[in-house]
Formats: sequence, C-alpha cells, structure tokens
Amino acid sequence: MNIRSIAAALLLSMACLAAARPAWAQAFQVGVLPNLSPRVLLTNYRPLRDYLSDALGIPVEIATAPDFKTFQARSVAGEYDLVVTAANLGRIAQQDAGLKLIAGFEPAIPALLVTLKAAPATSIEALRGKALAVSNPQSMLVLLGKNWLRQRGLSAGTDYEVVWTRNEDSLAQVLTSGSAPLAMMSAGELRAIRPEIAERLAVMDEFAKLPNFLLLQGRAMTAERAAALTAALMAFPATDLGREFTTLTGVRAIRPVPEKDLEIIDSVTAETREQLR
Repeated sequence: MNIRSIAAALLLSMACLAAARPAWAQAFQVGVLPNLSPRVLLTNYRPLRDYLSDALGIPVEIATAPDFKTFQARSVAGEYDLVVTAANLGRIAQQDAGLKLIAGFEPAIPALLVTLKAAPATSIEALRGKALAVSNPQSMLVLLGKNWLRQRGLSAGTDYEVVWTRNEDSLAQVLTSGSAPLAMMSAGELRAIRPEIAERLAVMDEFAKLPNFLLLQGRAMTAERAAALTAALMAFPATDLGREFTTLTGVRAIRPVPEKDLEIIDSVTAETREQLR
C-alpha cells in the first residue's frame, strides 16, 4: 500500500470515528450575541462555560458571530445548543423559529447616554445638528433609545445623525475624537470599555431600564438533557463561578421572563425584523 492509500485510509477511519461519536461527546455550543468585542465575550462567559461543562459532563464552547444578523441566522438555524441573546432577537427566534425560551438574565439593563468628561454634554439638545454614537443597530437599546429621543423632539436623520461603531471601545473613541457629543450604550458596554478610555467618560443620563438577555434552547435535545440544562442555569448564579460571572457582567439572577417584559420586548420586534433584513 502506497503513502497516498495509507493517508486515504486514515482519513476514512477518522471520519468513521467522528460519525460514530455519541451526541453527548460533542462540544456543547453556547452561542452569545456579539454585543461586545470577542475578547470581552470570551472573558465574561468563561465562568458559564466552565460551570456548564462540569454540570452537564461534556465539553462546552463559547461561540459568537461577526454581527447581529449573522448571529441571528445561526441561532434560528439551530447552530447553537444554548442561545444567549438580546431580548428582542431572542423573542423573534422564539416566535419565528420555535426556539424554546428557558429564562432571562436579571437585573434589567441600564440604558445610558454617555458623554466626554472634558467636554460634557448637559442635555440631549447637544445632539441637535450633530451625531449620536451607537453600536449594534439591531439592539433593543438603540431602537428604544431612538424612540425615547423622538418622543422628546429629536428624530434620527432629521435632528441628528447616527454613527455606528464596531465595538464598545470604538464607541468611546468616537466621543473622545469629538465626532459626537453623546453615545448611547448599555451599562455592560460601559463596563467593558478599557479603563484608560472609560476614565475619560461620564454618564449624562440613564434613560431606561431594559429587559436583560434571554436564554433559549437552540438545538433539539432530549427532555432529560433540556431539564438538566434548565436546572443548571437556574442554579448557576449561586455558585462560585456564578458569582464570578456577576462580577464580570452584572448578571445576578437567571429567572423565568415576566409577562411585562415580554410586552416591552414585543413593542420593538417589528422594527427589529426590519433591521435584520
């Protein structure tokens, strides 16, 4: 047998072994919305990864995507076992693709208007004729925030322009460059900004508290595995790794999503679908 034949045989053997591997031995994929840079996401979700790996007895991996649209497409296609995503995107995945809603993070997310300490904006009127820096155009925070500004006499595209940025550090750098007097971000985004940049920023206003991320079952799994996953998630915040996760993310509890939160989320699902097209 020549080298080429041996190599082909080895590849065939490896393929057969992979196909024969039981489902429980495959790495469990936790898909996390790319609302922060990959560096921050992997750091923040390491405690959840390690906890679930031990609780479920299988390897667990944290996965994300380059943008919201791609992540949503992968979520509804069933590429993740557990989906951790913004409330509006999770609600659409539940309604349109049948993903099972497990629970939600708590507490609610503070929605902030942030300015530069050295040249602070004192009111939303500072936006008039200028720009608002935001990231993640499909985020619930941005959709509700633009509505909030419109109710106070400032409409995007008419009274101010919207500047999109790549991540939380870029959002802050737009402020420091003087391109925009205000940025709209969550408390989590502000927390994730590198300290040397964050120290130059100040919160001008907290304009809302938004329903936190939702957790949904992505891929089909046995009833036994689904029950074990739900139980593990509910118990997570009270563990040592859960408390580390709280320090990193601000998430203090995982609980069933109340109806009042679903009503708030549903108020922006139609606009979210438009943004995802």
